[in-house]
Amino acid sequence: MKGKKIHIIIYILVLISIFAMFAGSFYMYYKNVIKKDDTNVIIKNLNMLVSFEKSSQINIHNIKPGFEDSITFSVENYSEDTIGNYKVIAEIITPLSNMSDDNFLYTIESTSESNDTSNKLINISDVPVPVVTKEIGTATITPNNIHNYKITIKLKDDADKSKYSKDSLFSLRIKVSVDNN
Repeated sequence: MKGKKIHIIIYILVLISIFAMFAGSFYMYYKNVIKKDDTNVIIKNLNMLVSFEKSSQINIHNIKPGFEDSITFSVENYSEDTIGNYKVIAEIITPLSNMSDDNFLYTIESTSESNDTSNKLINISDVPVPVVTKEIGTATITPNNIHNYKITIKLKDDADKSKYSKDSLFSLRIKVSVDNN
């Protein structure tokens, strides 16, 4: 008699468990299939393109006072709904010297195709070229917009000619990367 009561209790527990699983399955089906349209998930994607006009690198050999060279590039945000942040990095491959030189300068000029106040460009005038890789600025670009840049490297005309050897070498690469901060 005692064994029959235990079997009946186990059967009832199994029946309750099966009913609970059926009810849970029906609820999940109802929530995910039938009432699916109640929740809208919006995913925004940042789609950026960086284009260099000729090269992303400046290589200088036998530099003399009055030297000037430039890199031009554009950053395009072709996403429909996402504002993007990016940073411009000057990767120094071969420095001109071990110390920063006040006669060896860079300038960054930029323009935007949008007048939106959310845009933030990088504009820098006559700053000594770094001797190590350095982030030179961060910018913000609005959707469907293009930022155009020109980075100019120059050695002043009045620089001391004797400081720069005949075999002087300088190499710099510009990198642009998404800034997720």
